[in-house]
Amino acid sequence: MGKNTLHGNISLLLFFLFIFSAVLNQTKARENNKSSNCRVGHSYTTRGIGGVIDQSSRVGKEQSIAIQLAVSDFNKFSTCSKLALHIKDLHGKSARAASVARKQSGKNGSVTNSFAVAAIKLIKHKKVKGLVAALTLEEATQVTEFEEVTSTPIITIGSAAISPSPLLPQPPSVFQLNTDMSIQMQCAAAFIGHFRWQKVTVIYEQSNSLYADSKLTKKLSKALKPFNSVVECNLAFPSISSLPNPDVFIEEKLNKFRSKSSGIFVIVQSSLEFATILFEKAKKMGIMGKGNVWIVYDDIVSLIESVEPSVIQNMKEIIGFKANYEDKSRSFRDFSFRFRRKFKSAYPEEEHPYPSMYALQAYDATRAIAKAMQNSKGKVNSNKLINHISSSDFEGLSGKISFKNRRLWQKPSFQIINVTGKIYTDIASFSPEFGFSMDLRDRERKETRRNTDMHKELDLVHCPGGVQPVPKKRKLKIGVPRLATVHEFVSVRCDQDEKTCSFGGFSVEVFRAVVEELPYPFSYDFVPFDGTYDEMLRAVHNKCLDAAVADITIVDDRYDDADFSQPYMDSQIVMVVTAKEDLKTQKFIAVTAFEWKLWVVMAALSLSNGFIIYLNERLNENPEFAGSFPQIIGPIIWFSVTLLSFAQREHIRNNLSRLVFAVWLFVIMLMAASYTAVLSSMKTVPRLQPCIVEVDYLHKTNAIVGCNGEGFIPRYLRHSLKFKEEKIKKIRSISDYEEAFEKGEISAAFFISPHAKLFLANNSKRYVIAKPSLQVGGLAYVRFKSKFN
Repeated sequence: MGKNTLHGNISLLLFFLFIFSAVLNQTKARENNKSSNCRVGHSYTTRGIGGVIDQSSRVGKEQSIAIQLAVSDFNKFSTCSKLALHIKDLHGKSARAASVARKQSGKNGSVTNSFAVAAIKLIKHKKVKGLVAALTLEEATQVTEFEEVTSTPIITIGSAAISPSPLLPQPPSVFQLNTDMSIQMQCAAAFIGHFRWQKVTVIYEQSNSLYADSKLTKKLSKALKPFNSVVECNLAFPSISSLPNPDVFIEEKLNKFRSKSSGIFVIVQSSLEFATILFEKAKKMGIMGKGNVWIVYDDIVSLIESVEPSVIQNMKEIIGFKANYEDKSRSFRDFSFRFRRKFKSAYPEEEHPYPSMYALQAYDATRAIAKAMQNSKGKVNSNKLINHISSSDFEGLSGKISFKNRRLWQKPSFQIINVTGKIYTDIASFSPEFGFSMDLRDRERKETRRNTDMHKELDLVHCPGGVQPVPKKRKLKIGVPRLATVHEFVSVRCDQDEKTCSFGGFSVEVFRAVVEELPYPFSYDFVPFDGTYDEMLRAVHNKCLDAAVADITIVDDRYDDADFSQPYMDSQIVMVVTAKEDLKTQKFIAVTAFEWKLWVVMAALSLSNGFIIYLNERLNENPEFAGSFPQIIGPIIWFSVTLLSFAQREHIRNNLSRLVFAVWLFVIMLMAASYTAVLSSMKTVPRLQPCIVEVDYLHKTNAIVGCNGEGFIPRYLRHSLKFKEEKIKKIRSISDYEEAFEKGEISAAFFISPHAKLFLANNSKRYVIAKPSLQVGGLAYVRFKSKFN
């Protein structure tokens, strides 16, 4: 039995050895096959790729592991080329921190940027062909000014990107994979606008770029403007790495500032280390208590899963925007598993090994450079490598990776989160195209319909000081004039009991279309208003109405009562009068081609020419003919009329007669050409001429003029054109003007140009606009004039 068992074990061992040998031989054969394939196509190459990051921070540690995994994955599946990874650790001397100075061999200048020093070392000594760098776009732009770095492609990762200074345009070798800061600003502004918070306080940790720091507040202010909100205070802190005692400094500055704040705080730029101390001090001082709201961006929220539970408690009830990415895919699960294992091994002191968006971006940036190198056959050329990166198009862990103008083409979307205790709760999602939505799959299915229940979820955020719903906002009361003159622009129809009303017209429909395009809910009710337009504006000023929708013209004296939206239609003040008869319908149109004075001159010229020619010819034949001059006046007149036939029948012998006849023929030819042109124009082009062209004529004749009595035009006629009150007839409806003209009640009518065009559309052959016109501010909507506007 024992021998049989031994023989069986030996047989089993030999079987496994045989299998192992077969697998090993197959692997060697496959490797040899790969090498042979490379020899047929091109030589087997090893190419350098570099990474310059700060591994002293949590973000840098994640980026380092992700870059290593990306290179390992490429080398695992690549057959003919391998990547040699070279990572330079800045040891806390990031582009934000203090710089070092170092002379470069062979160069007259000095390099003072720590990143530039590291990049030049990698390019010059390690021969790397592409760099993944944790720095801002402006910092990368400055680095490429050094000759050694100029043509090496750099993909920036990490901090949210702000467009570089106009004096430092983005170089062709720098690619931006950072999140666009302006998208986060839009998200914050839309969230603030939803709750109608009018004042906010901006907090940020300063970088080494004054240009970028100054743009933070400006970008948020611009995004807030459509929501009628403003940045009340701006609180800037130095970089935490430059503070000898950051705890004391942050606490002292918050103490001085706490009484000036509105209670709505937006942290637009911060490291995790700075945010940790800031929230600890703010909670200790009671600034995070009831009545305060804290909004943070992705640079903090992306790392929230990696912080200690005590830090989470200090951040309780903040609102955050977290970049969306697909965390359910197989590729992400595989990456996350390998990342956690490698992160634990490399940094055992870190208790939470989960990858953040920073790690995903680092992995995708490395893949983009690796793919570009793989597509570059033979010797890697910088220009070709840049072109290959520009044409990148693949699905990365952080989203779609493709570039336009060297910036990430796909705009990011964000999850709105609310820190509620141990971790956080998802509230909604935000994208620049569709605003807030409950589910990003709506966006993926390209459904543009807004989720009607979304605002209910936003209203249930965990407010500072306890879990309670945000007070419901009342619907805005928007006045619509019942006594509008032009119903095509504004119309109000109510039933007999005044319980239900319908609102229509061009101005109302434009307003509805604009509201539909807003990226946030806008709740309102139209309210019929009985009164003039000026009275409606005063109702808005007195807060009886929140806004007014109508064909309201922007004029200076109305700014005292209310504020206006952007004009949705241009407008001028024009004068409309009756038109003269169309010349095409006149019976004697041939005679009217010239004025009567010109006809008289032509007749006189013909008679005088005939007299001169006849007299000269008779004197030339008979000198004694002068004595019989009084008796021949009648024949001379007759001859003058028949001068042309005379010239054809008889030969003119006198030189003076020839000269006079030639001049006369030339004048007749000019007049005939002009007559033909004028008559042709009159017969082919209809001309409606105003019967009155000047306002002075109306004053001289004491004429009465008509206008809309509900608007501002009566004031304009009295104050600017000096019409007396009794000479102004107020006409209620645009359809009544025609009757007023026909009965002679008015000699002219004054409109705003949109109303005038509508009137002329139905009476184009009977009335005409007389020049000149006066430009006014256009048609717009009215809102309450807030002191914060």
